[in-house]
Amino acid sequence: MSTNDEQTAADQTGRSYSSVEISRKVKEHAKGRHLRELREFGAQTLREAALKVLDDLESAQAATRSAVTSSVLAALALDYDSTPEQNRAELGAHVADAIPLAEAGTIRRAAEAIKLATPGIICRATADGMEPNAIARELGATSSYVRRILRENPAMLAEAVKARAEQTNDRTV
Repeated sequence: MSTNDEQTAADQTGRSYSSVEISRKVKEHAKGRHLRELREFGAQTLREAALKVLDDLESAQAATRSAVTSSVLAALALDYDSTPEQNRAELGAHVADAIPLAEAGTIRRAAEAIKLATPGIICRATADGMEPNAIARELGATSSYVRRILRENPAMLAEAVKARAEQTNDRTV
């Protein structure tokens, strides 16, 4: 370091410093600054990570609160069954206000899948020994509808009866 630099340092503190001392002080200052920056970076990174975890938790809780559960669907079905036909439009308006669009879409797609699966469900229930009237009550349908499905799907009914017999044989062996 030049004499001029040493003179400036001496003027500020009242004593002169060698170039080695000045170099050491600069390195310590730089190291301190780097540590401070590292701590600030670490603190910022930690804050960001904590906020992300909290956001994820909040999203998961929101999804849980609005998730379609079997108990929600059972309550909706019970409300539908217990509401007289002339009041069902009012029930529909209440449901429209209460169910978010995403849940309505999930329920609608599930209903379409069940509609497609209904003949198989009826055949399996028949193979399990249920009478058409009992099946109709469970499905909220008429017994003539259940009988028509059974008449229109003899191969599916035969397959369900065969599968049920195989299950019974597997349990007894």
